[in-house]
Amino acid sequence: MIDQPLSRFTPIDTHDADQAVFYLDTQASLSDLASSAAHRFTVVRDLMDTLSTLNLKDISDCDLTRVTRGVHLLTLEGCAVLEVIQWRTARES
Repeated sequence: MIDQPLSRFTPIDTHDADQAVFYLDTQASLSDLASSAAHRFTVVRDLMDTLSTLNLKDISDCDLTRVTRGVHLLTLEGCAVLEVIQWRTARES
């Protein structure tokens, strides 16, 4: 990704549509991008902390699926933001 030019808005692949719906502003400030990624990873950490304290026998398969889908989606988004940060910082150095 670092060697390729980056368009202003890059799609975030959420694997739930044939065509991209969500886009990431690659020209947002680095601090805003970092805050966005940090927020997503903090929510993922909190969800995983909650799961780790529960007795998984008491959680329905449906509820566990819902939580893991949320964790997966937030992780995908956070990683997409980190890739933009990496690309931008590599270009600026």
